[in-house]
Amino acid sequence: MGLGVSLRPMSQTTAFHTFGTPETLQTDAAHWIETRLADALARRGEASLICSGGSTPGPVYQQLSELDLDWSRVSVGLADERWVPADHDASNERLVRETLLQNQAAEAKFVSMKTSHASPFDAQEEVDALYRPLTSPVDVMVLGMGADGHTLSWFADAEGIDTALDPENPLNVAAIDAPKTKITGEHTLRMTLTLPVVARARYILLLLNGEKKRAVYERQDRSHPVTLMRKAAGDALTIFSSS
Repeated sequence: MGLGVSLRPMSQTTAFHTFGTPETLQTDAAHWIETRLADALARRGEASLICSGGSTPGPVYQQLSELDLDWSRVSVGLADERWVPADHDASNERLVRETLLQNQAAEAKFVSMKTSHASPFDAQEEVDALYRPLTSPVDVMVLGMGADGHTLSWFADAEGIDTALDPENPLNVAAIDAPKTKITGEHTLRMTLTLPVVARARYILLLLNGEKKRAVYERQDRSHPVTLMRKAAGDALTIFSSS
């Protein structure tokens, strides 16, 4: 494929860890991320961490923020973002700033995904330039999954989804206008990382909360974007699931 991007074979040995409580998942996830960031720092002197929003990763980020790393050499970005101001309740940037970029991790460099453009479709090239240093490749990517099988802002039938999932796409980000549902809510305009970024990430941690989401994931429905993520991630993917 162009750009040297290829989809990794669907892993038959994806590490799947089940935890009895959300609290044990949160603690183990924080240390899992810390270990891999520390390895990147030891090898190259810098590291990149991509964060998702949602209620599940927030407590993970809080614990991670207290761990001993050279955070001044860690760059933090987002897997996706709603096109809302950074101080909006629905902003993933706000979540990350209030949970992760505290305590020791306050020294990390954060790269915003939201610009002053009225639409994410007008901001793709600018955000791509901002995110290129973080995604070449990503050291650690933390993802979640919705009950509809979406991950990042990869929503089936969304405007822009074909661009986001194109393995030949030269951009690291794609603008999305998702169908309005109970899951998307009012904020359907998004910016998201693209499939090639996932395909070359070093480590990906998918957090699943509850048996219903685990059942959606294990269904491996081809219409679910998370199934495409799983194929792109290959052996780089680890899953933490709580009951």
